[in-house]
Amino acid sequence: MKRYSIFTIFMIAIFISSLSCATDTEQLHYQLTPKSIIHQVQSRGAEVVVSELYRDWNIWNSILKKIASADEDWLRTAVALRAGSDAGTSEMLELSVGEALENNPVNVFRVTLKAFQLNSICSGPDVDDFRYNSYELSIKAINQRIRKVSAVTDRTLESTCKKCIHHLEASKVEIARFYGIKK
Repeated sequence: MKRYSIFTIFMIAIFISSLSCATDTEQLHYQLTPKSIIHQVQSRGAEVVVSELYRDWNIWNSILKKIASADEDWLRTAVALRAGSDAGTSEMLELSVGEALENNPVNVFRVTLKAFQLNSICSGPDVDDFRYNSYELSIKAINQRIRKVSAVTDRTLESTCKKCIHHLEASKVEIARFYGIKK
């Protein structure tokens, strides 16, 4: 019988371990659709799924962009992921849902208010995001959100829209303060 050194056995163990981790990640990322992500959340738990998705910045960023599209299924995905998010990933999800106001505020309100607070999604954009990294770009995004929310004609959302616009207007003050602009 052939004898192996401890180093060889250790290296084989590391190799096998890395294969099983890759398999888990590949399984999760096989199809990044709302249905597959929600299924993974239901079967494996939201914390595990958020952790795995967040480990790959390209994948996480792609999901955030899809959530920002305001597609109902992607907004449901945001709600499912929210249950397993920590402070940092929660904030990213909130910012993405907030950005979705620029595309379809009705979807945002109907789908996400179960998991997200109105004041957290009706706020200014992420000033660390290059798309909003100036006072002017941030205010432009806030004004776009206000325009879209103001255009909602569904009477059942009238109160929600008014509150959202109030929060968005207040976020202008915070953006001005952040950029050192006196108002």
